[in-house]
Formats: sequence, structure tokens, C-alpha cells
Amino acid sequence: MDKEEFVAWQARTENSRFKWTEDEIYRLNGRGVFYYMGGVDGIYMAAGKDGTFVIGTYEGAIPHIGEASFTKKAEIRCADFSVAFEKAVNAGGKKFLADVFSAGAPDIPSKRAYPPNHKKGRGGYGR
Repeated sequence: MDKEEFVAWQARTENSRFKWTEDEIYRLNGRGVFYYMGGVDGIYMAAGKDGTFVIGTYEGAIPHIGEASFTKKAEIRCADFSVAFEKAVNAGGKKFLADVFSAGAPDIPSKRAYPPNHKKGRGGYGR
């Protein structure tokens, strides 16, 4: 990993401080889904391909979640992946749903998010 990659991974980890983040590598490796929140130290939950639902804490995600130490707090064996994923949704609640399914919307919109002629409080673009 070069310095640029290290910085990019650190930024991704930092972005998880206040919102649930998916570890896409976990999913792409065919293991199920893995979500975490908290930055360098935080909480995680996973729904395994085999139907296992796990929730716990992690520490030391520097530069990324793959480098963390994990402590399992609870494990539930479910009938299948769908039931385990439903447990994750229920455990995470509305915030989890908003964070994970928000299509990567920015946390704080920048001024560049609006066209140059946008007037605030006028009900639309350039009105």
C-alpha cells in the first residue's frame, strides 16, 4: 500500500465515525455483509452467508476496518442470510437504513452542490 492509498483508506475509516458503512470487500468475497460505525474504534454487525448474525465492537481500524481487532458481543444462528440481514436492519434501526441506503449522499452539502444562479429560500433553482 502506498502513501496515497493509505490516506484514502484513513479517510474512508474517518467517514464511518458517525454513519454505518458497508465493508464491500466482505460482500465481494462472498461472505455476506458487514457494517461498521465509529471510525478507528466502534461497533459492527454482520449477516453471514450461512445465516449467522453477529454484533460486536472493534478497535484499531488503521488505516481500514480490515486491520481492526474484533470482539464479538452476540451471535445468533438464523435460518438463512435473509433472516440474518433482517436482524441487522432491526438492530440498526432507522439510522442504519438511512446510512446504508442513502446512495452515498454527502454528510454536509458543499456550496458547489447548487447551480451558480440558485437563490436560497426562493423555492427553486434561479427563481
